[in-house]
Amino acid sequence: MKTDLYTKIVLTIIAIALWGFLLKPIFISESVGASNQVLDVNIKEIGGRVVYEKILDVNIERIRGKTLSGSTLPVEIKK
Repeated sequence: MKTDLYTKIVLTIIAIALWGFLLKPIFISESVGASNQVLDVNIKEIGGRVVYEKILDVNIERIRGKTLSGSTLPVEIKK
């Protein structure tokens, strides 16, 4: 009998802890901010090809079929 009660208590504590981890982002938000600093970016490859030139001529008119307007460019960062 004691083993059964002990197991139930331990599993209940584990379940409560897991729910706490799951619900934490809902109740506690982490502060996020943007920076106006200039970020130096060095491009090593484009499409698997090594970039040797120091000046890269970029003329972007469309991305995924959408015409770009304004001064923003969508960026996807992969690690």
